[in-house]
Amino acid sequence: MQVTVLTYNVGNGMADPRRLAALLRPGAVDVVGLQELAHAQADVLAELVAVYPYQVLMPDGFTGKGLLSRYPIRDHERLLLYPGRPDLQATLEVAGARLNVWVVHPPPPRFAGPRFAFHPTAVAQITALAALALEHPPGVLLGDFNMTPRHSLYSSLRSAGLVDAFALAGVGRGFTLPRRLGKAARLQHGLHHLPLRPVARVDYIWCTPGVQPEAAWVGDDAGSDHLPVVARLALPRT
Repeated sequence: MQVTVLTYNVGNGMADPRRLAALLRPGAVDVVGLQELAHAQADVLAELVAVYPYQVLMPDGFTGKGLLSRYPIRDHERLLLYPGRPDLQATLEVAGARLNVWVVHPPPPRFAGPRFAFHPTAVAQITALAALALEHPPGVLLGDFNMTPRHSLYSSLRSAGLVDAFALAGVGRGFTLPRRLGKAARLQHGLHHLPLRPVARVDYIWCTPGVQPEAAWVGDDAGSDHLPVVARLALPRT
C-alpha cells in the first residue's frame, strides 16, 4: 500500500490561504501535516472537504498545527511535550490498517551563553516524539524540526531507528529554508515576499522501520518562508 505524505510549515499566515489550497486541491497527496497554521489558512483549508474529508485543524499561529487526510482519522490528541507548543498525534485507517501520524514543531535552538543550542526541554520533546513513533509503528513524523542533518539530535534519531525519507529516497539537497524572510524579520526590514534560495534542510518526514520511502522531493512554494517536503511511502503489509 502506497501513501503520499506532505509536511509544510505555512509560516503563521505567510502562505497565502488560496495559494495553499490550490497547492493541495489536486489531491496528489494523501496526508498533509501543517505547522504554524493560522486561522485564515485553516478557514480556507476547511473548504477542501471534497478532497480531504478528514481534518484536524488547530490554528494558533506559530504553535498551530493541521492534519488533512484522504483516509479516516480514527482518533487524535494534543501532546503537551513542550510548554505552549502542543504537537498533534493521530491514528489513521489506511486500507483497513493503522497508520500513526505526528505533526510536530519543536522550538528552534537559542543562544545560551556562548552556545547556540536547543533548550533541554526541546531535546526531551524531540526524544519523546521519536520514542512514541518507534513504540507505535507503523508511523510517520511530519514536521519542522528546526535542525539540519549536521545536528547531533539528527544523528540520535537515525541511531534510534527512524528513517529520514528524503535522505533515503530524495534527489538533491532538499533545502527548505529560508524561501523568504520570516514574518517578523520581513516586517522589520520592510521586505515583502522577496523570494530567496533556501540553504538549509530543517523539514522532515521521519518513518518508523517497515515504512519504506520510495521517493521524496521538495514541493512547490505557496508563499511561506519554508518549502514543503513530500514523500511517497510504501506501508508494511498487515
